[in-house]
Amino acid sequence: MSSTRSGRHRRPSSSSSVPSNSLLKSIKEPPHNFFPSKDEFLRLVAVLAIASSVAVCCNIFFTLINRQPKPFCDSHNSHSPDSISDFCEPCPINGECNQGKLECVRGYRKHGKLCVEDGDINETAKKLLKWIEIHLCEAQAQFLCDGLGAVWVREDDIWKELDGHDLVQNVGLDNGTFMYTKQRAMDAVGRLLETRTDPHGIKELKCPDSLAEHYKPVACRIRQWLSEHALIVFPVSTLLIGCTVLFWKVRQRQYISSRVEELYHQVCEILEDNALLSKRENGECEPWVVASRLRDHLLLPRERKNPVLWKKLKAL
Repeated sequence: MSSTRSGRHRRPSSSSSVPSNSLLKSIKEPPHNFFPSKDEFLRLVAVLAIASSVAVCCNIFFTLINRQPKPFCDSHNSHSPDSISDFCEPCPINGECNQGKLECVRGYRKHGKLCVEDGDINETAKKLLKWIEIHLCEAQAQFLCDGLGAVWVREDDIWKELDGHDLVQNVGLDNGTFMYTKQRAMDAVGRLLETRTDPHGIKELKCPDSLAEHYKPVACRIRQWLSEHALIVFPVSTLLIGCTVLFWKVRQRQYISSRVEELYHQVCEILEDNALLSKRENGECEPWVVASRLRDHLLLPRERKNPVLWKKLKAL
Protein backbone atom coordinates (compact mmCIF):
# COMPACT_ATOMS: atom_id res chain seq x y z
CA MET A 1 0.00 0.00 0.00
CA SER A 2 2.84 2.25 0.72
CA SER A 3 4.30 1.54 -2.69
CA THR A 4 0.98 2.11 -4.27
CA ARG A 5 0.57 5.40 -2.59
CA SER A 6 4.01 6.50 -3.57
CA GLY A 7 3.30 5.59 -7.15
CA ARG A 8 0.11 7.51 -7.11
CA HIS A 9 1.86 10.54 -5.72
CA ARG A 10 4.55 10.49 -8.47
CA ARG A 11 2.17 10.40 -11.41
CA PRO A 12 0.47 13.65 -10.74
CA SER A 13 3.86 15.41 -10.29
CA SER A 14 5.09 14.25 -13.69
CA SER A 15 1.90 15.31 -15.43
CA SER A 16 1.95 18.82 -13.86
CA SER A 17 5.52 19.51 -15.00
CA VAL A 18 4.56 19.41 -18.69
CA PRO A 19 2.35 22.54 -18.76
CA SER A 20 4.80 24.43 -16.59
CA ASN A 21 7.62 23.86 -19.08
CA SER A 22 5.48 25.01 -22.01
CA LEU A 23 4.56 28.16 -20.07
CA LEU A 24 8.20 28.99 -19.46
CA LYS A 25 8.99 28.52 -23.12
CA SER A 26 6.16 30.83 -24.13
CA ILE A 27 7.48 33.50 -21.73
CA LYS A 28 11.10 33.23 -22.83
CA GLU A 29 10.37 33.09 -26.59
CA PRO A 30 8.01 35.87 -27.79
CA PRO A 31 5.90 35.31 -30.92
CA HIS A 32 7.35 36.06 -34.33
CA ASN A 33 5.00 39.03 -35.03
CA PHE A 34 5.81 40.72 -31.69
CA PHE A 35 8.61 42.96 -33.16
CA PRO A 36 8.00 45.10 -36.28
CA SER A 37 9.58 44.18 -39.56
CA LYS A 38 12.45 46.10 -41.14
CA ASP A 39 10.18 48.06 -43.51
CA GLU A 40 7.80 48.97 -40.69
CA PHE A 41 10.72 50.13 -38.56
CA LEU A 42 12.01 52.39 -41.35
CA ARG A 43 8.55 53.89 -41.83
CA LEU A 44 8.33 54.58 -38.12
CA VAL A 45 11.73 56.32 -38.11
CA ALA A 46 10.75 58.45 -41.15
CA VAL A 47 7.46 59.50 -39.54
CA LEU A 48 9.21 60.45 -36.31
CA ALA A 49 11.87 62.44 -38.22
CA ILE A 50 9.28 64.39 -40.22
CA ALA A 51 7.23 65.11 -37.13
CA SER A 52 10.32 66.33 -35.26
CA SER A 53 11.35 68.59 -38.17
CA VAL A 54 7.90 70.11 -38.43
CA ALA A 55 7.82 70.73 -34.69
CA VAL A 56 11.25 72.42 -34.72
CA CYS A 57 10.38 74.61 -37.72
CA CYS A 58 7.10 75.68 -36.17
CA ASN A 59 8.88 76.51 -32.94
CA ILE A 60 11.48 78.63 -34.74
CA PHE A 61 8.82 80.35 -36.87
CA PHE A 62 6.64 81.33 -33.94
CA THR A 63 9.71 82.41 -31.98
CA LEU A 64 10.79 84.78 -34.75
CA ILE A 65 7.28 86.19 -35.16
CA ASN A 66 6.74 86.80 -31.50
CA ARG A 67 10.27 88.08 -30.91
CA GLN A 68 10.43 91.77 -30.19
CA PRO A 69 13.61 93.62 -31.31
CA LYS A 70 15.71 95.13 -28.59
CA PRO A 71 15.52 98.90 -28.27
CA PHE A 72 18.66 100.99 -28.64
CA CYS A 73 20.43 102.38 -25.61
CA ASP A 74 20.19 106.16 -25.32
CA SER A 75 23.15 108.10 -26.72
CA HIS A 76 23.44 110.49 -23.76
CA ASN A 77 24.06 107.52 -21.45
CA SER A 78 26.57 105.79 -23.72
CA HIS A 79 29.52 106.69 -21.48
CA SER A 80 27.83 105.25 -18.41
CA PRO A 81 28.90 101.66 -17.44
CA ASP A 82 25.23 100.76 -16.93
CA SER A 83 24.18 101.95 -20.38
CA ILE A 84 25.02 98.65 -22.12
CA SER A 85 22.83 95.82 -20.89
CA ASP A 86 21.07 92.75 -22.15
CA PHE A 87 17.84 94.70 -22.60
CA CYS A 88 19.03 97.23 -25.23
CA GLU A 89 21.33 97.40 -28.24
CA PRO A 90 24.33 99.77 -28.06
CA CYS A 91 23.90 102.86 -30.20
CA PRO A 92 26.03 102.49 -33.39
CA ILE A 93 28.66 104.92 -34.57
CA ASN A 94 27.32 107.96 -36.50
CA GLY A 95 23.93 107.41 -34.90
CA GLU A 96 21.82 109.16 -32.26
CA CYS A 97 19.55 107.02 -30.09
CA ASN A 98 16.70 108.35 -27.99
CA GLN A 99 13.90 106.40 -26.32
CA GLY A 100 15.05 103.19 -27.99
CA LYS A 101 14.93 104.59 -31.54
CA LEU A 102 17.91 105.08 -33.87
CA GLU A 103 18.40 108.17 -36.02
CA CYS A 104 21.53 108.42 -38.19
CA VAL A 105 23.38 111.73 -38.37
CA ARG A 106 23.32 113.75 -41.56
CA GLY A 107 25.23 112.08 -44.36
CA TYR A 108 24.49 108.57 -43.14
CA ARG A 109 21.53 106.26 -43.62
CA LYS A 110 20.12 103.44 -41.53
CA HIS A 111 21.08 99.93 -42.62
CA GLY A 112 19.80 97.33 -40.17
CA LYS A 113 21.36 98.15 -36.80
CA LEU A 114 24.14 100.28 -38.32
CA CYS A 115 24.52 103.74 -39.83
CA VAL A 116 26.36 103.57 -43.16
CA GLU A 117 27.53 106.44 -45.33
CA ASP A 118 24.99 107.82 -47.77
CA GLY A 119 26.29 106.90 -51.23
CA ASP A 120 24.36 109.63 -53.07
CA ILE A 121 25.73 112.39 -50.85
CA ASN A 122 29.25 110.99 -51.05
CA GLU A 123 29.12 110.74 -54.85
CA THR A 124 27.70 114.27 -55.18
CA ALA A 125 30.43 115.65 -52.90
CA LYS A 126 33.12 113.94 -55.02
CA LYS A 127 31.70 115.44 -58.22
CA LEU A 128 31.58 118.91 -56.65
CA LEU A 129 35.18 118.47 -55.49
CA LYS A 130 36.25 117.49 -59.02
CA TRP A 131 34.46 120.51 -60.49
CA ILE A 132 36.20 122.89 -58.06
CA GLU A 133 39.54 121.27 -58.80
CA ILE A 134 39.11 121.67 -62.57
CA HIS A 135 37.83 125.23 -62.21
CA LEU A 136 40.75 126.43 -60.07
CA CYS A 137 43.50 124.36 -61.67
CA GLU A 138 42.61 125.45 -65.21
CA ALA A 139 42.79 129.08 -64.08
CA GLN A 140 46.15 128.42 -62.41
CA ALA A 141 47.42 126.64 -65.54
CA GLN A 142 46.45 129.64 -67.68
CA PHE A 143 48.31 131.92 -65.29
CA LEU A 144 51.43 129.73 -65.46
CA CYS A 145 51.28 129.72 -69.28
CA ASP A 146 50.26 133.28 -70.13
CA GLY A 147 50.43 135.16 -66.85
CA LEU A 148 46.69 135.92 -67.06
CA GLY A 149 43.87 135.16 -64.66
CA ALA A 150 43.43 135.09 -60.89
CA VAL A 151 45.69 132.94 -58.76
CA TRP A 152 43.90 133.04 -55.41
CA VAL A 153 40.12 132.65 -55.29
CA ARG A 154 37.94 133.51 -52.30
CA GLU A 155 36.13 130.67 -50.62
CA ASP A 156 32.92 132.72 -50.54
CA ASP A 157 32.99 133.02 -54.33
CA ILE A 158 33.25 129.25 -54.65
CA TRP A 159 30.28 128.81 -52.30
CA LYS A 160 28.22 131.14 -54.48
CA GLU A 161 29.15 129.25 -57.65
CA LEU A 162 28.19 125.95 -56.02
CA ASP A 163 24.72 127.31 -55.20
CA GLY A 164 23.84 127.52 -58.88
CA HIS A 165 25.68 124.41 -60.00
CA ASP A 166 23.68 122.16 -62.34
CA LEU A 167 24.76 119.02 -60.49
CA VAL A 168 23.16 120.12 -57.23
CA GLN A 169 19.95 121.12 -58.99
CA ASN A 170 19.71 117.82 -60.88
CA VAL A 171 20.25 115.72 -57.75
CA GLY A 172 17.36 117.48 -56.01
CA LEU A 173 18.71 117.53 -52.45
CA ASP A 174 16.87 119.37 -49.71
CA ASN A 175 18.41 122.49 -48.22
CA GLY A 176 19.95 120.81 -45.17
CA THR A 177 21.44 117.91 -47.14
CA PHE A 178 22.63 120.32 -49.81
CA MET A 179 24.50 122.43 -47.25
CA TYR A 180 26.03 119.32 -45.73
CA THR A 181 27.15 118.09 -49.17
CA LYS A 182 28.75 121.45 -49.97
CA GLN A 183 30.49 121.46 -46.62
CA ARG A 184 31.94 118.02 -47.25
CA ALA A 185 33.16 119.11 -50.68
CA MET A 186 34.74 122.27 -49.25
CA ASP A 187 36.45 120.30 -46.49
CA ALA A 188 37.97 118.02 -49.11
CA VAL A 189 39.01 121.08 -51.15
CA GLY A 190 40.82 122.49 -48.12
CA ARG A 191 42.86 119.29 -47.88
CA LEU A 192 43.60 119.16 -51.61
CA LEU A 193 44.37 122.79 -52.49
CA GLU A 194 46.53 125.50 -50.96
CA THR A 195 44.81 127.87 -48.54
CA ARG A 196 45.61 131.22 -46.97
CA THR A 197 43.85 134.08 -45.18
CA ASP A 198 44.02 137.58 -46.61
CA PRO A 199 44.47 140.72 -44.44
CA HIS A 200 40.68 141.01 -44.15
CA GLY A 201 40.36 137.54 -42.65
CA ILE A 202 38.81 135.98 -45.76
CA LYS A 203 39.93 132.46 -46.67
CA GLU A 204 41.37 132.02 -50.17
CA LEU A 205 42.21 128.92 -52.21
CA LYS A 206 44.74 128.20 -54.95
CA CYS A 207 45.55 125.14 -57.01
CA PRO A 208 49.10 123.87 -56.36
CA ASP A 209 51.52 124.28 -59.25
CA SER A 210 52.27 120.56 -59.28
CA LEU A 211 48.58 119.79 -59.79
CA ALA A 212 48.09 122.62 -62.30
CA GLU A 213 50.77 121.09 -64.53
CA HIS A 214 48.29 118.37 -65.49
CA TYR A 215 45.79 120.97 -66.76
CA LYS A 216 48.16 122.87 -69.09
CA PRO A 217 47.32 122.75 -72.82
CA VAL A 218 49.66 120.82 -75.10
CA ALA A 219 50.77 123.97 -76.95
CA CYS A 220 51.69 125.62 -73.65
CA ARG A 221 53.73 122.61 -72.57
CA ILE A 222 55.63 122.54 -75.87
CA ARG A 223 56.33 126.27 -75.73
CA GLN A 224 57.57 126.11 -72.16
CA TRP A 225 59.72 123.08 -72.91
CA LEU A 226 61.35 124.84 -75.85
CA SER A 227 62.03 127.94 -73.77
CA GLU A 228 63.56 125.89 -70.98
CA HIS A 229 65.83 123.91 -73.35
CA ALA A 230 66.60 126.67 -75.83
CA LEU A 231 70.38 126.31 -75.41
CA ILE A 232 70.11 122.71 -76.51
CA VAL A 233 67.25 122.95 -79.00
CA PHE A 234 68.71 125.81 -81.09
CA PRO A 235 72.10 124.20 -81.92
CA VAL A 236 70.49 120.82 -82.52
CA SER A 237 67.83 122.33 -84.79
CA THR A 238 70.47 124.30 -86.74
CA LEU A 239 72.54 121.16 -87.18
CA LEU A 240 69.54 119.17 -88.37
CA ILE A 241 68.51 121.86 -90.85
CA GLY A 242 72.06 122.14 -92.19
CA CYS A 243 72.36 118.38 -92.62
CA THR A 244 68.99 118.28 -94.37
CA VAL A 245 69.96 121.05 -96.83
CA LEU A 246 73.32 119.42 -97.53
CA PHE A 247 71.72 116.04 -98.12
CA TRP A 248 69.15 117.60 -100.46
CA LYS A 249 71.88 119.33 -102.52
CA VAL A 250 73.91 116.15 -102.82
CA ARG A 251 70.86 114.24 -103.96
CA GLN A 252 70.02 117.01 -106.46
CA ARG A 253 73.50 116.91 -107.97
CA GLN A 254 73.40 113.14 -108.28
CA TYR A 255 70.05 113.34 -109.99
CA ILE A 256 71.18 116.04 -112.44
CA SER A 257 74.35 114.17 -113.36
CA SER A 258 72.52 110.89 -113.95
CA ARG A 259 69.77 112.67 -115.88
CA VAL A 260 72.24 114.57 -118.06
CA GLU A 261 73.98 111.34 -118.98
CA GLU A 262 70.65 109.73 -119.87
CA LEU A 263 69.62 112.73 -122.02
CA TYR A 264 73.02 112.75 -123.73
CA HIS A 265 72.53 109.18 -124.97
CA GLN A 266 69.04 110.01 -126.17
CA VAL A 267 70.28 113.06 -128.10
CA CYS A 268 73.00 111.01 -129.74
CA GLU A 269 70.53 108.35 -130.83
CA ILE A 270 68.20 110.98 -132.30
CA LEU A 271 71.00 112.71 -134.20
CA GLU A 272 72.36 109.41 -135.55
CA ASP A 273 68.91 108.34 -136.72
CA ASN A 274 68.34 111.72 -138.34
CA ALA A 275 71.71 111.55 -140.18
CA LEU A 276 71.01 108.04 -141.49
CA LEU A 277 67.57 109.10 -142.65
CA SER A 278 69.03 112.08 -144.51
CA LYS A 279 71.50 109.87 -146.39
CA ARG A 280 68.82 107.42 -147.42
CA GLU A 281 66.65 110.12 -148.88
CA ASN A 282 69.58 111.78 -150.74
CA GLY A 283 69.54 115.00 -148.78
CA GLU A 284 65.83 115.55 -148.91
CA CYS A 285 65.69 115.27 -145.09
CA GLU A 286 67.48 117.95 -143.08
CA PRO A 287 70.26 116.38 -140.93
CA TRP A 288 70.14 119.27 -138.48
CA VAL A 289 67.74 119.31 -135.56
CA VAL A 290 66.39 122.41 -133.85
CA ALA A 291 67.69 122.53 -130.28
CA SER A 292 64.49 124.00 -128.74
CA ARG A 293 62.33 121.26 -130.26
CA LEU A 294 64.75 118.61 -129.10
CA ARG A 295 64.72 120.08 -125.58
CA ASP A 296 60.94 120.16 -125.42
CA HIS A 297 60.82 116.60 -126.72
CA LEU A 298 63.28 115.13 -124.21
CA LEU A 299 62.72 117.12 -121.00
CA LEU A 300 59.79 116.62 -118.69
CA PRO A 301 57.54 119.63 -117.94
CA ARG A 302 58.98 120.03 -114.44
CA GLU A 303 62.54 119.71 -115.79
CA ARG A 304 62.05 122.54 -118.28
CA LYS A 305 61.82 125.00 -115.38
CA ASN A 306 65.35 124.11 -114.30
CA PRO A 307 67.82 125.60 -116.82
CA VAL A 308 70.81 123.94 -115.16
CA LEU A 309 69.93 120.54 -116.59
CA TRP A 310 69.87 121.74 -120.22
CA LYS A 311 73.00 123.87 -119.79
CA LYS A 312 74.97 120.89 -118.52
CA LEU A 313 73.67 118.83 -121.44
CA LYS A 314 74.84 121.46 -123.99
CA ALA A 315 78.23 121.65 -122.26
CA LEU A 316 78.95 117.97 -123.00
